[in-house]
Amino acid sequence: MRLFVSIAAYRDPDLGPTIADCLAKAARPDDLVFGICWQHDKGEKPPAEFDRAPLRLVDCDWRDSGGACWARAEVMKLWRGEDWLLQIDSHCRFAPDWDLALLAQAAACGAAKPLLSANAVPFDPPAPPPPGRPTCIAFSHFDEDGIVYQSSDYFEAGPLSPPRRARFLSAHFLFAPGAFAAEVPYDPALYFHGEEISLALRAFTHGYDLFHPTRHLLWHHYGRPDRAKHWLDHLRGKGVRVDWSERDAASRARLRRLLLLGEGGAFGCGGARSLADYEAYAGVNFRALTATEAARRGDEPPPLAAIKPAHPAQA
Repeated sequence: MRLFVSIAAYRDPDLGPTIADCLAKAARPDDLVFGICWQHDKGEKPPAEFDRAPLRLVDCDWRDSGGACWARAEVMKLWRGEDWLLQIDSHCRFAPDWDLALLAQAAACGAAKPLLSANAVPFDPPAPPPPGRPTCIAFSHFDEDGIVYQSSDYFEAGPLSPPRRARFLSAHFLFAPGAFAAEVPYDPALYFHGEEISLALRAFTHGYDLFHPTRHLLWHHYGRPDRAKHWLDHLRGKGVRVDWSERDAASRARLRRLLLLGEGGAFGCGGARSLADYEAYAGVNFRALTATEAARRGDEPPPLAAIKPAHPAQA
C-alpha cells in the first residue's frame, strides 16, 4: 500500500521536523512518498530531510506563490497513482504507527470511498505534544460572504469504535483513497478562507463518505504568531505581482457561486450527490445562512439513507 503524503509549506521552518516525525512514527516508512510545495526565500537551503525522504518537489519562491489552495493544487499534480493520500500541513507531529491505524480506520468505515478527517489536537513546539483524544468538527458561524467557519471538540470513543460519520472536514488532516487527487482536485483559484467547506461539499457530491477517526493520530501547531503568513507577505510594495486581498476577493466570489449554485466542472461539485443532499446531511443551508443545532453541536449525522434534502428543488 503506497501512501502519498501531501504537504504545502509556506516559509515554514518546521517542515523538516514534520517530515522526520512522519517517517519516524510510521510503521512502514518505506511505503511513503512525499509531495511537497516548498515556498521559500531566495538562497534558502532546503531542509536536510529532503535528502532522507522519497519526495516529489515543487520548488517555489514565496513571491510567486498563489496561496494555500494554489500550493495544495500543485502538490496534487505530483500524485502518481499511490493507493492512499494523506494531506497535512507542514507543522504536525504523529502518533506511533499512524499509517497502519489510518488504514485500519478506513477499512472500518465500510464505505467504498471513505474520507477520514479531523481538526488535529493542538501542540506548541518545542514542548512535547500533550495527550491526544479524537476530535469532531462542528459548525461555528457564517461570515459576511456565507462561508462556513468551523469549530472543534473532543469526543469519547472506545479502542474498537468504528469511525464516526462527519459533516465537515479539515484541510490539515485528510486521508482518502489516492484517486481523490484526480477526482476532487484542488481549485487553485481559491485562496484560503472557504477551503474546507468547498472541499467537503465537493468530496461529498463526488461520492466520498466523510468520517472522523476514533483514534488520535495527529497533532497540529495552530496560530504560529511568530511565523510568516501569506497574507502578511503578499502586499503591494513587497515585490509581489498580486496583493493577497485581490486573490481573496476573487476566491470568495467563486466560492459563493459554488455554495449557492452547486456548479460542476473540474473544480466544482460531482454528480454522485447534489448540493441539496450535502446541505441536508451537514445541517446547513447556504442560501438561508442557517444551521441546525445538531450541526452546531457537532453531533454525528444520521445514516445517508435517512437523509432527505431540505429543499429538493436544488437537487
